[in-house]
Amino acid sequence: MQAYKKLEIVINTLEVRRLVSLLNEHEIGGYTYWKGARGRGDRGLQDGEGLTEAFSNAYFLVGCTEPEFERIREPIRALLADAGGVCMVSDVQWLVH
Repeated sequence: MQAYKKLEIVINTLEVRRLVSLLNEHEIGGYTYWKGARGRGDRGLQDGEGLTEAFSNAYFLVGCTEPEFERIREPIRALLADAGGVCMVSDVQWLVH
């Protein structure tokens, strides 16, 4: 087992490329995301209904080490301040295989 940080990020689908670029730029290689996440937040209901992706979200599950998290924390905060969204951080254990 190895100590890890788990980031759960919900961001507007239109911002997926920005977040992926940010993760790649900071050499965070462990992530998975799903488009079409639905829910309600400070920007109202994001139900995925409509003609564009403007009203849908993407959910990112990111796994990283503590040093990687320290590198990416402020860039993610800046992105979310600009684009909206949320990031929840948990301490987890990675089952090394």
